[in-house]
Formats: sequence, C-alpha cells, structure tokens
Amino acid sequence: MPAFLSPGVSYVFSSIAPKLVAPPALILILNQLHNNQNLIPLSIPTSLTIPPIPQWLLTPSALIASSVAGSLVIVFGKALWQSLQQRYEMWRLNAVPIPVVKSKWPGGLDVLAKLLGSLENEYAAQYIEDLTVEYGYLYCLSILGEDYIVTFNPDDIKRILATDFQTWEKGEAWHGPMNSVLGSGVFNSDGEMWKFHRNMTRPFFSRERIADFEIFRRHSDHAVHLIKQRCSTGEAIDLQDIAGRLTMDSATEFLLGRSVDSMSSPLPQPGRPAEERKDTESAFVSAFTAALGVCTFRVSVRDTWPLWELKGDASRPHMKVVYEYLNPIVDEAIKKKRSTPGEDDENTLLGHLVAATNDRDIIRDEILNILLAGRDTTAHAITAIFYFLATEKRSIFDRLRQEVLDVVGEVNPLPSFEQVRDMRYLRAVINETLRLMPSVPANMRQATKSSVWVAADGTRYYIPKGITASWSTIGLHRRSDLWGPDALIFDPDRWLDERHKKYYLANPFIFLPFHGGPRICLGQQVRALRSIPVFPVPPPPRALH
Repeated sequence: MPAFLSPGVSYVFSSIAPKLVAPPALILILNQLHNNQNLIPLSIPTSLTIPPIPQWLLTPSALIASSVAGSLVIVFGKALWQSLQQRYEMWRLNAVPIPVVKSKWPGGLDVLAKLLGSLENEYAAQYIEDLTVEYGYLYCLSILGEDYIVTFNPDDIKRILATDFQTWEKGEAWHGPMNSVLGSGVFNSDGEMWKFHRNMTRPFFSRERIADFEIFRRHSDHAVHLIKQRCSTGEAIDLQDIAGRLTMDSATEFLLGRSVDSMSSPLPQPGRPAEERKDTESAFVSAFTAALGVCTFRVSVRDTWPLWELKGDASRPHMKVVYEYLNPIVDEAIKKKRSTPGEDDENTLLGHLVAATNDRDIIRDEILNILLAGRDTTAHAITAIFYFLATEKRSIFDRLRQEVLDVVGEVNPLPSFEQVRDMRYLRAVINETLRLMPSVPANMRQATKSSVWVAADGTRYYIPKGITASWSTIGLHRRSDLWGPDALIFDPDRWLDERHKKYYLANPFIFLPFHGGPRICLGQQVRALRSIPVFPVPPPPRALH
C-alpha cells in the first residue's frame, strides 16, 4: 500500500476490503457472464452454461448483505480450514491443545477488555497472572480469532529463547507495531538482519567501555545535587522522574557523544507536571517517550492496532521530532568520517556504527534501539532500587551502604570493575530488585513452524506454526514453587545463602531479567553496573524510613 496512507486505511484496503468486496463482485461477474455467454472461451465445454442470477440478488441491499455474509463465510471458513489442519497435525504429533481461557463475549472481547484495563491500571498486567489460578502456568488467550500462548514455565521459556531458538522469531506480531519507531534495529529484526545488527553492535560493549563510570558519575552527581536541593525545601520529589532524566542524559552521551541534558529542565512540583524547556533536546526526549507509548498500546491490542490509527500513523508526528534532532547528528558523523577516513572515533556507539556503515537509516535505527534498551530499563531498575531501599527494613540500606564504603572508600573515587565485582551484597540487592520488579516484565515471540512442548507431567502440548507466545518474566520470578515460600518477600540474602544453590543454580532459567539464549541483552552488564551507586552514599533521609 502507498506510504502516505494511514495504517488503519492500509489495513482496511489490504485485509478487510477484499473480504467485503469479493462476494458482491462474484455475483456481478457471474451475472455479466450469463448475459454474455458468447464471451466464454471456446476451450470451456458449451454444456457448462452460466445460470441466470435472480434479480433480487442484484439489488443494492442484497449486494450489501452478500458482502457482509460472504466476508463472514470467508473469515469463519478460513478459521475452520485452519482448525482442521491443526487438528490433523495435532493428531499426527500425538499432542493436545493448550487450555484456552473461557470468554463470555464473542471474539473474547471481555478478555481483551480486562487485559487492556489491567495494563492501564495495574503493574505489569496483573490479570495475566491472576488467570494462573484457574488455568495453571500455561494457557491460551483467544482474542478476535487469534490465539496467543501465555507461559510462566522456565522450560517453555528456555525452549523459546535457547534450545528451539531457530523456531521462534520476533515476527510480524512485533515488527508491525514497532517498525515505525525502531525500524530494522537489533531489537526489531530477525534472521540475517538481526545477525548483521548484533555483530555490528556487540563489539562496542566491551569490558573497557562498560566499566568506564566517568560519564555516569558526572550525571549522577547532577542528579544527587537536584535531589538535595529538593529535599532542602521539604517538598516531595519524584524519584522516577529523576531516574529517567539521569539515564537519558548519560545514555545519550554514552551513545552519541552529547547529552540531551534533560536534568536542566525544572523538576516537577508535587501534584503538577514538569515544566518543559522549549528546546530541541527536550522535544527529542518527549517525542521519543511518546512514540514508545504508541508502540506499547499497539502491542497490547495485537493485530487490530491499525484500526486505532485510521486518521494517520500515531507515531509519525513524534518520530518527525526525533529524526529532526537525530539526523543532523548522524549526518555530521558520516561527513566527518568521509573527510577524515583514517580518524575513526569509536569512543561512542555513533562513532562505532559510522566506522561500520554509511547508511544513515541503519545507524539511526540502531541508536534508537540501544537508547530504548539503555534508558527505560536502567531508569526502571534505579527507581525500583530506591523503592525497596525506602520501604524495606532499614538494615538492608545500612548493610549496602557499609559495603560500598568498605570497598570503594569514603573518599568516593570511581569504583573499578573489580571492586564492583567484589561487592556481593550490592549484586544481591540488584538481583533481588530485578527479580521482583524486572525492567522488562514480559516479552513475546512468534513460531516459524509447528512443534510440541512436553510438560513436566509428560503432557504433549501442540504449538501451531504462526502462533504468538508471550511469557511473563515477573510472574516467573514470583512463583513460590520456584523460589520458595518467601518468593514475594524482598530479601537480598536469598542470593547469598543456601537458597541461591537450591533454587537459582538448580535452574538458572527461573531468573531472566535480561532474557537468555542468543538474543540475551547486549548491554546486560551496562544496565547492571549503571544501577549501582557510584555517587556518595549518605545516610538516608528520615522520611524514607
């Protein structure tokens, strides 16, 4: 379809219109052939004549009715044929279907409504976890004629991410909603394109770069200064807002060599939104955040997302602002490389990418993909750590602070990679935070071929080609049968005592904050290291405890 058409209009013309037009078009064609029998090719036997079409069937109302009825026949006929094919394949594989969540409304509209309501009002779609009470840790959602697998089982997730990696890809269920924002970047590609982006980007995340705390230190000092300023006034402070600005500023400097300096904008006052600066950097931050919000909604409504954008691509105005900021930066780097080909600057991801390719779209897509992964996920981890340190037992904070002071020292130099590695309790606090509040609470893949999942009890579940499988990382991390009876309790010591060996080491796929397999997070060490307190660690304000 032409690029100028909105996603909704394109969807109507490509998917809905053909089904509506086909039945009345067939009636009119048959009527025309009946009226012009001499136009039938001689190769067709003359005994095969076209019977007359009843005149009532040619009336506008009858043609409209045939359009609706015919499209329903096409949809349900296709679904029936697919069902018969799958039943045969299931019989051939000696498997059974995954239990389907019961719905009261046609097309599972009540299930869809509850899911959207949960995404809007609850943390990480609590409704998905609530369904496990009745259906167990593996079930199927049937919404608007499409089936979606949901699993909380480590063995199933291991198949998707590792052992059956070639069978599962991001697929159109992910590419469609994300393409207008993430393009062909590493997190939005499959097959050879994914390998190309992965191989191009991976060398940048070397130990030397992820252990370089200087950029993050400067921006974290700025963040601490803002926190102290606000605390001195006695007013509340939005720590999630600070964490988002901190990670955006440090990530853009780490990736582009220049920070958007979002922390220079005034902090929000209690009960009032932040005052936004009217400059290109602030516009870029706001637009990128808004575009990601569009993508989140698209994924939540699945294949029907284009129908919500009949007037136009909802991400386009936001991405226009993003590109207006990013394109000149990329163009300048490419121009510099061409003018001085022997002086490649690979201290930033931008410099590293420009050394590998001159394609602006590829470079820009990759930067946005890594920015998405490096900004929101790290901001979430920092916010969650603040939350747990503020709401859990004071002894956890005291012990963490003492370890940092013992290892790094009171003069507060930048910690070395080895010092960070030696702070075992710090790592335990980070792991426990990511266990109970993973930065990516769920993910999805699409099957490229049919397969069978064998459950622990020996049941063989049929997995049809083309189905989308979602897994709940947060649900997996909170299962008491996998983590013990205290699974819902924040306790960093579970990573240091006998529970570590009993649960996690016995099955590492019960803890997947960075996922696993060949597509494991490129920057997992960066995200973990950027979540630690590299700035001075003063005693906590009394209000926090």
